[in-house]
Amino acid sequence: MKIKISDESKFKAMIFKALADPIRLEFLYFLKEEKCVCELVEQFDIVQPLVSRHLKILKDAGLIHYYKDGNKRMYQITNPQILSIIDNLDSSLIAYLKQMILQEIAS
Repeated sequence: MKIKISDESKFKAMIFKALADPIRLEFLYFLKEEKCVCELVEQFDIVQPLVSRHLKILKDAGLIHYYKDGNKRMYQITNPQILSIIDNLDSSLIAYLKQMILQEIAS
């Protein structure tokens, strides 16, 4: 019997793919409070087109939203629960997974 991949699993994978970049993770924490693109450019010292590309990936995954304020786009996370999920990857879990990877490489 073949297993069909559910739409829910596909959507979860899309979320994890959006979270798979350290810059985007930092953006999410910074966007706990609404910010404009110019603030992200200044804070992270990244060129505006790259900031916009990262924001699009986060937006397409439903993790952030924006509204227009004059000629500015104001961004904010859609739900702070996503930060709790990220925070659950605490240092002990990361150390454990790192050890598992090192053991696998040594085998």
